[in-house]
Amino acid sequence: MRIILALMLLCSVFTTHAQQSVVRFAYGAFGTQGDAAYVVEKDRIYQACGPFGTKGPCLYVFTAEEVFHSADAFGTRGQCAYRLEGDKLIRSNGAFCTKGSCALLLEKQKVFRGDGAFCVKGEGAFVLEGNTTFLAEGPFCNKTDAIFQAQGEVPMIALLAILAGW
Repeated sequence: MRIILALMLLCSVFTTHAQQSVVRFAYGAFGTQGDAAYVVEKDRIYQACGPFGTKGPCLYVFTAEEVFHSADAFGTRGQCAYRLEGDKLIRSNGAFCTKGSCALLLEKQKVFRGDGAFCVKGEGAFVLEGNTTFLAEGPFCNKTDAIFQAQGEVPMIALLAILAGW
């Protein structure tokens, strides 16, 4: 009995330690679920391999406000890619995240393309609805087809980094 109890405790420690979320491709107006695209685990975004979301090489390493390119497949922090300032995702570069031009602008559930250093709102890019992300078009961000569906908790900075590269 003690052995079973110890094994259950050990398994619960390992499952809470390695919490991962899978971002899958989605298709059509209703968001039909497809193969895995990205795996988000702790502070890293990995490319997914196979339909079930096996971790591939690390693409990005993120903090609460910054997203860095991965210097290798294991998730060593490289050059800065994006910086999150409030509801604005700004392209950045260098080791100290020197700000560049605006990439995305978040307004509630709508994501717009941003232009220039002052994040002038451009065309609609994406609509976030629950765990599904839809493409959007026009100045009013009209929802079209689904592109991603998240399984698990994906931090907003990680989702915006994925969408900025899309």
